Amino acid sequence: MTDTRWMDYYLDDNFVSYWTQRAKNEKTNVLAILGLGFDPRCLTAIKALTECGFGNRLSYLAFKLVSRPSFGKSGKLIEDLGQSNLAQFNKIKPCISEGIFDVETHDGEGHYVGGRKVLTILAQKPEILSKYTDVIVDISGMPRGIFFPLVSYLIHQADNGRFPNLHIAVVEDPDLDACIVGHEYGHADYLHTFRHLGENKTIWLPLLGSNEAVRMGEIHNKLKSSCIEICPIVPFPAESLRRVDDILVKHAELLFEGFQISQENLILCDEHTPFDVYRKIIDVEAYYRNRLGGIHSIGPVTAVLSPLSSKTLSLGMLLAAVECTLPVCHVEAGAIDVDVDRMTGILARSNYSPKEIWLTGEPYSV
Repeated sequence: MTDTRWMDYYLDDNFVSYWTQRAKNEKTNVLAILGLGFDPRCLTAIKALTECGFGNRLSYLAFKLVSRPSFGKSGKLIEDLGQSNLAQFNKIKPCISEGIFDVETHDGEGHYVGGRKVLTILAQKPEILSKYTDVIVDISGMPRGIFFPLVSYLIHQADNGRFPNLHIAVVEDPDLDACIVGHEYGHADYLHTFRHLGENKTIWLPLLGSNEAVRMGEIHNKLKSSCIEICPIVPFPAESLRRVDDILVKHAELLFEGFQISQENLILCDEHTPFDVYRKIIDVEAYYRNRLGGIHSIGPVTAVLSPLSSKTLSLGMLLAAVECTLPVCHVEAGAIDVDVDRMTGILARSNYSPKEIWLTGEPYSV
């Protein structure tokens, strides 16, 4: 393992305790950035922050996600959850607003444009970030097509001295994720700011979640002309020890017959931390680049990443992409359905707590 940027890292499962302690420093001014949509976890971090003692030193910047409407019973629940989240958000105090901005996730032709629009909004307001010592991005309610370019942009802004400390907040619930099912997938493409440039052969590293056969097929169609190796990443250990078995059984025909993947190519990563998948991607990328790059008939190779699993693991993939300048190929859903009865039951007993992940600033300045 070579020396990497996040070889040593800061991760705290007790979000409120961490920020209550940090709020005691009166020089700490916090900006929370969140995606406001139907996901019931999208307000958890900002609500928790208001209980930490910041007073007028806590602000927010919210992106209200405007997606294609869903229909039927599922669409009604999504609409109701979105309206409920907005009503709750408008009541949150004490908190200073830096703005709520509508972000249409798709253009008129169905292309995903959410990430590009979010970066355009931030670029038009460069003074905002410099007001704060700490910026927190809550990725719990954000699609990967938004938080990948957003977090990458903020890492570079922090590195350039715009503000010192960048944090990620994330709330995970695999049971709730299983209730949310995407459909109407378009063609795969590279995420904004994570494009593949050049003609290099590719090594594909898809991060696998449940029910991802359609998206995997779309991405494979995009990459197959240049792809010479596939190394699927699966979560183990996980909250449920059967999770990796369920994923592999569900996708066995596609992986082992359709893609003809060897079982030795499977990469196991701890579901509870983004830094395990981050480190393993960096190692695998270096291994294939050094092993194959010198073979004349192959030439230079590039690892292409696809985040199709949890937000925590997807964050680790993002960090590897930022550090090694790797392309990310993805497919966002054109529409969303939810399992109404199952989700209603989960929400009735949910008691979510965010995870604190510190990416830039004080711990890394020694």
